[in-house]
Parts: sequence; structure tokens; C-alpha cells
Amino acid sequence: MTFRAITAKLTLRTALHVGTGKDTETADDLVRRDARGRLLIPGTAIAGALRSIATRLAPRFDGAKPCQALIGAQSNDACQCLVCQLFGDVNPHEDTNVATAARVLVYDAVLDTSPAVLIRDGVGIDRVTGAAARRERIKFDYEVLPAGATFKLRLEIDSRLTNKEKTLPLLAAALAEWEQGRGAVGGRVGRGLGALDLTDVQWIERDLTQTDVLIEFLRTGPPWDASDGDRDWLASKVRRLIITSYTGDLPVARSWALAEFTLAATGPFLTHDLAQAGRSGFDHAPVLAAYEKYAKPVLPGSSLRGVLRSQAECIARTLATFAAWDGAQDAESRKTMFLIRCPACNPLTTKSDDPVASCNSFIKTLPKAERDKFEREGAEERLCLACRLFGSTWNGSRLRVEDASFVGEKVETKVLDFLAIDRFTGGGRDAAKFDAAVLWKPKFRVRLFLENPQPWELGWLALVLRDLHDGLITVGFGAAKGFGECQIEDEKLTFGFLTDEDFPLPADDSQDPTVQQAIGAGQRLLQGQRGVSGVFQTLAYDQATLDDWMALAEGWVRVFNQQVANHRHAFGLNKDSYFDQVDGYWLSELYPARVP
Repeated sequence: MTFRAITAKLTLRTALHVGTGKDTETADDLVRRDARGRLLIPGTAIAGALRSIATRLAPRFDGAKPCQALIGAQSNDACQCLVCQLFGDVNPHEDTNVATAARVLVYDAVLDTSPAVLIRDGVGIDRVTGAAARRERIKFDYEVLPAGATFKLRLEIDSRLTNKEKTLPLLAAALAEWEQGRGAVGGRVGRGLGALDLTDVQWIERDLTQTDVLIEFLRTGPPWDASDGDRDWLASKVRRLIITSYTGDLPVARSWALAEFTLAATGPFLTHDLAQAGRSGFDHAPVLAAYEKYAKPVLPGSSLRGVLRSQAECIARTLATFAAWDGAQDAESRKTMFLIRCPACNPLTTKSDDPVASCNSFIKTLPKAERDKFEREGAEERLCLACRLFGSTWNGSRLRVEDASFVGEKVETKVLDFLAIDRFTGGGRDAAKFDAAVLWKPKFRVRLFLENPQPWELGWLALVLRDLHDGLITVGFGAAKGFGECQIEDEKLTFGFLTDEDFPLPADDSQDPTVQQAIGAGQRLLQGQRGVSGVFQTLAYDQATLDDWMALAEGWVRVFNQQVANHRHAFGLNKDSYFDQVDGYWLSELYPARVP
């Protein structure tokens, strides 16, 4: 018998939440613990994340067939693709001998450190008022493990694994994504949690049929504690992979975009943490990376993601409003046109007759058979553009906004007192006194990761980030009090792609001169210097090629405008707060979208 295993160290780059679905008086969702109360990452969570990566990568390797899980179709036959050979068949049947169980055994990742658990607060933002969504009562909290916690990772390879010359390189490619910092595990990864780094990867192999090896194993203990493994195994397997082109429409791995920048506040800044406020004695206190002295503040990815989505929705609906205003002559026709074409729903609404109702509220009214089909195959074609990019109940998001770490050593804070004013007396209102410990001009390092970016998505994000830099978006608490204005500094943009055809260039069937110039600029950029990251080729923004990058960005924005113009709402909205009639007056006529 030959023992084979892969060991490594997992280090959390952001906080982690692997929930249990159980609550206590302190939190609505607890993190996972074993029977003895020890914190851990379940092997099922690790295996699921690795399998998801491998499923999208496999069809790009030497013409391997896609997994049935990627196709979404039901079948009575075992899949037996490369992914199923590694992690177990997605369609096992008792009456067949073809389907196999998992040949990669993924163990629970045990904590290598002993961090204190944190409590994070979450709240939905009302799209109309910009304040907390009180009517929907979207307020919750949950436990997280802090960034910096380390775990021991162990994967064992079953001796019955077949086709090792193809399955093991695929496993190595999935692990390489984690090694390059593109891994995430657990819940709420799109909102900043679960980002991790994989280090100290080694391949351990022991032939236990040899007497001396077996005796050494019995003498020294488990071989997975060894430190003399092959540390070049991962890189050597990845180098041997053959990448092929893919022309199908399945959601296979094609490319990714990584935007990194410093978000610099221009004044007071605060993301409120209820638990930290209770510990500090202030009514409002910032979110910290840990409950310990001298802990640095952190900008939760959920806080930044929420304002980015809200502004993105505003941009898209504004374009649709102008199109309806210009495309019809009377208020009734403008209303009809907007309700048919609205590109961004309000994800917090629960009823289909609410203004700009959510996609989820419409899908819930469909027959069960159709909803079941969405669960198997995804509902992207029936979702608005905002839900396609930022995610929804029915489709996960390909965009990850990570928790942003504090930049610098010195944390400057100010204590501010607030007092509500009585509207009748003009004096201070009784029992309306509160204080806050706010950050003064902090800086945070932000990472936005988008998998398989579409040109229109990149154009949309470019517009949102421009507004963030220009101060049109505020982040965190107290926007009406002058808090949360920021600028973008030290920006870095990197694209990864498997082949040149996977780079997100606008489609060349457009007759728009701006789009044609963008295509030419992108092709020139592809002829420049490239890098390598895992199995992907990389292309990074360079100041020397600024003109080409700007031309490409303008092309992405133009494609986004076309996408909004061509969008049709799958269900058709019933109501909107702007194109509406109140007491016999059309709001759109009282407040025209365009003025001379």
C-alpha cells in the first residue's frame, strides 16, 4: 500500500464564517465547532470549494468532458468526468458499478492558532432613502473567525484513484488557485468573508509495503506531520497542463479580473460595530479586526459591496429612465417603457407589486416545476442586470468584494458628540444624546475579484468606481453628517485568461467606432508583456500603455450602455416610484428627467 497525501497551511486573509444555522442570545448564526467545541473548517466546505474550481477548469484541459453538475441536466448515467473521479460521482446509482466514491479524502482543517471569535452585524440598505431598511427588518448578526487565523490542511489520495496522469494535475490546478490568493471558503464570500492564502504545500508519499518505511512510520507517527515532502509537486503538475480553447456556452473557467486599490477617506469615517461599541462604552465604534488591544480597524466587504451595488442600480435605472423619457411622448407611455426595460430591481422588496420589485419576488410566483429548473440550471436569463452581476437568491455572484485591511501603523480616532434638535423648541431633544469614536482619514486596501467578467460588467464597475473616487458615493455610517467620502489611490488592475480568446474584449460585430477602437487597443495590449499565475496568463495595467487601457475602458462602458438599452425585464414590473401618478399628477411631469 502506498500512502499519498497533500499538506499545506491555510491563512485567512479576511474573516471567515462557516455557519451552523443555529443561534443564541448573542448571534443569529454561529461558526462551526466540533463535538469538543474546537473551531474548524469542515472538510466538506473545503472539498466543495475545491470541487467548484475544478469543475470549471476541467473542460479547458486537453478536451476533457464537462461534469454533469456544470451542464445542469438530469441523467440516469454516472458522470465519471475527471472531477467526479476525484471528488465522487455527482450522479451515483445503486444499480451501477460505474459510479465511484470520492478518491480524495479532505479532512477538517484544524486551527493552528487560538483566535477569539468576533460578532459581525449586517443590515440591508433601503434603495430609496439610503438608510437601514426598517420596513423589511433586514438586521442580523453572525460569528466570524478573524483574519490571520491559520489552519492545517490535509488531503489524502485513495490508492484506488485511477487516471492519475490527468486527475492529479487537475487537483493541483485547483490548489494553485488558492496558492495564488484567489481562493475563498465558507459563507458570504461575495461580501468579503472567507478569502484565504495557501502556503507550504507539499506532496507526501510513503510505500508502506517496504519494511523499513513501515517501521519508520510506526516509530515517528503520522506521515502527514512530516516536513520532507516534495514542495515542487504543485508547480510541476501545473506546468504540464495543456490548455485548450472552448467555444461552448457553459460557465467554464475563462478569465478573471482583479482590481486592487487604496480607499482613502477624506475626513471622518465609521463602519459601526455594535459589539465593539458595547465593549468600548461608545454608542458607535468602528469594526476592528480582533477583540484585542491595538487591533486595527477593517472595512467589511459587505459595507463596500452594498454601496457599490446601490450606485450601480442607480446608474442603470437612470439610463433606462432617460431612454423612456426620450422614447415616448406622454407619461403613460414612458411608464410602460420603463417598466418593460428596467435593468435593476430592488433586491430588498418581497412583493411583486412593490416599486421596482425584486427578481426573487417574481420567481416565487412561478410554478414549482419552473422554480426547480432554476435551482438545477440557474436563473440568470430571467434576472435583471444587477442580480446577474451582484448575485441574488437564485444565482450566486461572481463578484467578490473582500474585507479591506487598514493601511499604515497609526490609527487616528476622534470622539464626536451628537445631539438631536427638538423641531418645536429648537433646543436639544431629551434622551437623544449619543457619541461615536470615529476614524480620521483612514486608508484601506481593497480587493475586488470578478470571475469570467463580461465587457458590459467591466464598463458598469468602471462607472461605479469613478463615482466612488469623485465623492458621489459615501461608505459606512453618517453620510448626512459628512462621513464616508473617499478617494481611490494606488490602483492596480490585473486580468487573468487561459487563452487570448478568453480576454474580455467587446464583441467585434458592433459598428460603433468607440467599440472598434477598444478592440484594437485590447489587441495591442495582448501583444505586450504577460505574466503567469497558476494556469492563467496575466496582463496588468501599466501607465506606459495608459491610452490603450483608457480606450478599452471606454469600449466597455459603451457596451454597458448598449446592454442597458437592449435589456428587457423578464417579468415586467408593475410599479415604479418615479413613473407614477399621485392625486392626479404624474411625478415624472412635476420633476422631468430632462430639462432645457
